Amino acid sequence: MALREALHLARFAMDLGWATGEYASKIAFDPILRRLAPKPTSPKAVLTLPGFGGPEISLAPLNAFLGRQGFLAEGWGLGTNRGPQGVDALTEMVERLTPKLARMADATGGKVALVGQSLGGIYAREVARAVPHLVDRVITLGSPAYLKADGLDHMNATLHVAMRFINGKKVEDHLADIPPDQFHAPPPVPLVAVFSAFDGVVDETTTAIPVGDLTFEGGLPRENIEVVASHCGMAVNPIILIAVCDRLLADPARWERFDARAYLPAGTGFAAKFFYPGLRASAATRKQDMAA
Repeated sequence: MALREALHLARFAMDLGWATGEYASKIAFDPILRRLAPKPTSPKAVLTLPGFGGPEISLAPLNAFLGRQGFLAEGWGLGTNRGPQGVDALTEMVERLTPKLARMADATGGKVALVGQSLGGIYAREVARAVPHLVDRVITLGSPAYLKADGLDHMNATLHVAMRFINGKKVEDHLADIPPDQFHAPPPVPLVAVFSAFDGVVDETTTAIPVGDLTFEGGLPRENIEVVASHCGMAVNPIILIAVCDRLLADPARWERFDARAYLPAGTGFAAKFFYPGLRASAATRKQDMAA
């Protein structure tokens, strides 16, 4: 058991190291990134929710980047994400966020998009489920698609230790407090899950939306975007920032799969597959559909 926890700790440390590199690359390529990433043509509100243990400032680079692109991006305003603090924690969180969502919606004349990292993505989905009239769409970054007890083995053991240290309860204990029908279905808004096979905290089998729930029709699309990224650095990874901006502007009524090749110079589109491995699978799917 001690060896297993040591390996998980080492994996988490490597993930943090990778995240540092991702942030450095964002700073280095920021001028190019700002030219590549799409911009809204009209006001678009975005609320960001940090991951477990993450202070609000952890998403400040994401908010600043979105702001420079022309989005109205704000943090959730609830400080550090300390995880669930009781049976009514989700209800209380929704009650605290609803006035802010209403204000942001009034300021732009449209619904608010939610972008959540890790646990923040889980919260974003539940907020959307509670107040869909205020939420435009949800984009999750390395978030378990549907949180349930049999998915806990796919999480880094360091997360369980941190949960006990911060709020005194194990992840299993928190799940026991949650109604069985919660977290098990997509919210009634467009949903995009960004995930990585190299995630050092949560396994890709957990962070990707199950195939049976994926759809691109009916105005409520649900899409997976696979990237090469760490877990902790997803909110500052340049290739993810492009994807986030693109999906924030996608029309739910005419939704098409994300294709990073649209942002690369002619003749260099092949390189996108190295950073977005899912492009290979989507290309194969399109060929099958055409053949059918």
